[in-house]
Amino acid sequence: MEEQAEARARQADPRKRHVFLWRLLRPLARFIVWLRFGYRAVQSDVKGPFLLVSNHVTNWDPILAGASFREQVYFVASEHILRSGAAGKLIAWAQDPIPRQKSGGAAGTVLAMMRRLRQGYNVAVFPEGNRTWDGVTGHFLPSIGKLARTSGASLVTYRLTGGYFASPRWSGDSARRGRMEGRVVKVYSPEELKAMTPAAINEAITRDLHEDAYARARKNPIRFRGRRLAEHLETLLFLCPRCGSSALRSKDDQVRCWKCGFTFRYLPTGFLAGEDLPYDNIRDWNAWQKEEILRMCDEAGDDPIFTDGGVRTDEVLFARDTKSIGKGEMRLYRDRLELPGVTVPLSELAGMALMGPQDLYVSTEEHHSLVRSQLVRCMVKYLTACSHLKGDAALGV
Repeated sequence: MEEQAEARARQADPRKRHVFLWRLLRPLARFIVWLRFGYRAVQSDVKGPFLLVSNHVTNWDPILAGASFREQVYFVASEHILRSGAAGKLIAWAQDPIPRQKSGGAAGTVLAMMRRLRQGYNVAVFPEGNRTWDGVTGHFLPSIGKLARTSGASLVTYRLTGGYFASPRWSGDSARRGRMEGRVVKVYSPEELKAMTPAAINEAITRDLHEDAYARARKNPIRFRGRRLAEHLETLLFLCPRCGSSALRSKDDQVRCWKCGFTFRYLPTGFLAGEDLPYDNIRDWNAWQKEEILRMCDEAGDDPIFTDGGVRTDEVLFARDTKSIGKGEMRLYRDRLELPGVTVPLSELAGMALMGPQDLYVSTEEHHSLVRSQLVRCMVKYLTACSHLKGDAALGV
């Protein structure tokens, strides 16, 4: 009878259910991520309420970061999770994540975070909004500093290391086992935060969360073992450094340009190897490619900068569903992005972001679109180009 009463109480109070399931499943989650990635979560006894901020490297990051904390934490998550059928409903029932619209405004998300913090709950967010592409921690919206200062909660900074090579964003769901770790960097009390400006808090977060996977790997290379290590790398690196074409194709641990024959391998350490290879790592190659994309934008004139066929455009209905509005070709010009079923003037572009390696979210103030492709191709080039053409640092968050 007592067990039945306890079960009814948990059902009547979602918060009790969330806490109960957190305590029940956390030991299992710690074992699963150790088995899959070789991950070690350093335990923290910090008491809430606290705002947890972490760098973002894998799709498993809420589980990886949460494994360090005994107290239950509510995570901010992309709203597409709530649209993922039965799995989305189960996640909402078990932990009630705070939804965030990809490429959309964050005002509603910030208010929801503030409400839970002031209720005495713990909240976690990955302020970059997107997983790193090249192993370096990215920029984030400056509103996080103001939120931390006014919430009345402690601020906990948390850093994940090794995750970029364990599950590179460009590799899709591919996982490689090596050595990965997560730990608290610093805890800032509410009193400390009150004495700091929002800008100073943002500087502290930037410093605490900064990670350069390749700089760390040069000092201490670790082998991350898996299969098909290079496959889908062209979702990030699409320009051949020898001939300048977009004919790079991956298979197993190799990438080859089918136009000029240029070939290189992706090693278990995450570095690249090949004859006359201009870069031995993805970070530096990506930096070169970004400069090439900017040059292509500036020299495009009235011609399309990029063209890709075989894509589908869906209208996104926030946290509920999507509706197909067109199939065909997408083209980027200096003043507009033409998608199947809709044309978006860059002057009206309010946001753009990627989910996973190549699902592209495009937002105006009124509409959110999702561009999908069945073919393996680079979609991050559109984000890089539009950020340059529009001059808006908020794109990609």
